[in-house]
Amino acid sequence: MDRVQAASLIIKDLNLFFAKEMTEDLFLKRVCSYFDGIKGLELTSADYKFLKYIANISGVPHYYDLLFSRFGHKNKLTEYDLNTFSSVFYESSLHIDENIKIHKFQKKILDQFDQNRCNKYFLSATTSFGKTFLIYEIIKKLKYKNVALIFPTIALLAENYERLLTNQDYSYFHQFNIHTLSDIQEFSDKNIFIFTPERYLSFIDKYKEVQLDFVFIDEIYKIDNEYLIDQVNQENERDTAYRIALNDILKKTCDILLVGPYIEFPDKNNKNLNQSFNIFLQENNFRLLDYNKFEIVAKNISIIKNKNTVADDSLVLNLKQCSKKDERVVQIISSIRNINENVLLYTKGYGTAESRAKYIIKTIKIKDSSLHVDLKKFIDHLKQVFNFKDDFGNIWIVVRALQNKIGIHHGLVPKYIQKEIVSLFNLGYLDVLISTTTITEGVNTSAKNLIVYNSSKGTKELKKFDAKNIVGRAGRFLHHYSGRVLILDEKFNNILTGCDSEIKHKNYDTSSVKNEIDYFITDNKYLSPENIRDKESIILCQKKLGIPDEIMSMFKVIGYSDKIYIFQEIMKISQKDLLAIKNLIKSTNFSPVSIDFDGLMIVLNIISPIVKNKTLKFFIENKTSVKHGRNAGKSYSTLVYMLSAYLQGGFLGSVKYNLTRVNKNGKKFTIDESIRFSSSFIFNILKYQLVKYLGVFNIMYKYSQAILLNKDIDDLLGIDKLLLKLEYNAMSDKGRLASDYGAPSKIIEYYEKNENIKIFETFDSFEKEKFSQIEKVINKRSV
Repeated sequence: MDRVQAASLIIKDLNLFFAKEMTEDLFLKRVCSYFDGIKGLELTSADYKFLKYIANISGVPHYYDLLFSRFGHKNKLTEYDLNTFSSVFYESSLHIDENIKIHKFQKKILDQFDQNRCNKYFLSATTSFGKTFLIYEIIKKLKYKNVALIFPTIALLAENYERLLTNQDYSYFHQFNIHTLSDIQEFSDKNIFIFTPERYLSFIDKYKEVQLDFVFIDEIYKIDNEYLIDQVNQENERDTAYRIALNDILKKTCDILLVGPYIEFPDKNNKNLNQSFNIFLQENNFRLLDYNKFEIVAKNISIIKNKNTVADDSLVLNLKQCSKKDERVVQIISSIRNINENVLLYTKGYGTAESRAKYIIKTIKIKDSSLHVDLKKFIDHLKQVFNFKDDFGNIWIVVRALQNKIGIHHGLVPKYIQKEIVSLFNLGYLDVLISTTTITEGVNTSAKNLIVYNSSKGTKELKKFDAKNIVGRAGRFLHHYSGRVLILDEKFNNILTGCDSEIKHKNYDTSSVKNEIDYFITDNKYLSPENIRDKESIILCQKKLGIPDEIMSMFKVIGYSDKIYIFQEIMKISQKDLLAIKNLIKSTNFSPVSIDFDGLMIVLNIISPIVKNKTLKFFIENKTSVKHGRNAGKSYSTLVYMLSAYLQGGFLGSVKYNLTRVNKNGKKFTIDESIRFSSSFIFNILKYQLVKYLGVFNIMYKYSQAILLNKDIDDLLGIDKLLLKLEYNAMSDKGRLASDYGAPSKIIEYYEKNENIKIFETFDSFEKEKFSQIEKVINKRSV
């Protein structure tokens, strides 16, 4: 860096900014880059005065603070002038309290919220903006009493729950009852409900009359199926849950903040674009807050071409001998490790992530002595828990990667392991993190560098929105001034700099194809005449059968006709089948939860015709005959065996069961395939798909029995405990909280068995450490 030239350029930028010839977002980027260049230099008192001044002019005084908190500067200001006093005075206006300071752009949003008006805003901003942090300041400012915070994942739910209970900067919230489970034991005058959209829907099924003062919904782009982050070209039902939850929330409160990163809104004047999202904002009186251009952390982007040498001030990459893509990845990682920085490697899917890890491990060797004691502790824990090999003699790739200071993060790595890998990476004990798009769903890492390996997410091409979100993971606010992005797939850069399709809201679009669920959350003016006729026909059928609205409205992600079908099938079952179902109910009410195979088969045969998920349908319909024992000659679904293995042995039971199976090529599952398959089955099929279909069966069965026996529905037994076990992998409140938090299975078992001291005594050193953290969260639950 030429210090004199850089100083003259930033002074020129300052003058252009004052003359309004440079935009605010560009000036912010220039100031950030200037700090990045000067952070390693020896500075004088005059330098510090100037730096403090331009940091405050940019609106982010944290840039100046970062010199001392992260980059080792010690000599703070010793001389003051009018500009310095002006900076200090301005900076004081950004202090929320003596410990917390926001930047100018956060303050602009906070100032929008006014107790004397309806506060409905849609905020789209960069990943480094600090959107979630701002939410808590809004709650404090307007003194809301009943608040719902909707996050896309359980991991984010747990992270925010822990923050409110244990972080002293959030002590204001200790006066609230904080709820994350959908069944509430006790409401208070002040409540914060932290849910995923699916859990929010479960909550309002039970507490329909609850009113809210303020609701925050994160990652709101998920209302549009095309924007969802998944890896295959197929319909994803998350958009339905988001849209139903949003529809209900609009009825419950006037103050709502919807948030998402890098969302490009359709031009209102372009009639060729789908205007449904703009219509949604307009009809519901939302005001738009667009901060997509304000990158608080600068991004330095380089396209890495074949046999090219790339250099910046601190990183030199000599790639002339690297003819293959994987060879370039290895060389880049080695160069980054040599300057003691870390790197995030984006890949298109879990298979690619694991194969990249295998190649890097094979090429770059790490000495065991370089592993931090906490990383070794975690590796020892995983070796003990996953203490088996496949028929090929392999141990799990996630463990092998950790032994080489590499973390693997994708949706089929169990949640507590994902969480610990990110933590170890942020602490610096891992210096490589290989990830899929899962890293963009609110996961905060300390990555300085990002390598982009692919331009797709599974079989789907990335959108510009995805590409920006991925690039946004390079460099973290309050850790770095800039992030370095190294693109290996040139198509990714074309997507990044190209145009994006507009975001849509199908319930405000007359041309969109709608299903039955949409009929009941869409105004008639956006339904076709055929949609309206179908809707009226469904309502007429419901009335003829006498099914109350409160029953029909439960499990909102299942269509009304499907619920009616289940009710009619239940009303037709024979006494023999009814007895088998009662045996199933009896078995699920034992501890531990088990299943009666015959009873479950009857239930699965009833729900099978309404199942939309192809994988679940295959597991139900694919059957195996029993050759020996008392059930010889009977046929049971593959799902029955897989569910039984899971209930008996948990995640590991499922892994062991799958190690006995063969893949689509007719070969035995490898350990990596077995774990991936088990994760997909448990987290996608059991916890999300099966639970909703069994839930509809359960409510319709209990309602039919209430009619026949003339009893209150709440007094009747159903398969509720099985549903609880599937959704949470736990039955007790503490067990469910620990499960949400991302606890190892043995800790969940400890809480499930009434805090059994014998289980505690079997904890390894890693589990004891995690247990200590979880206890702080659980014991402060009622604070």
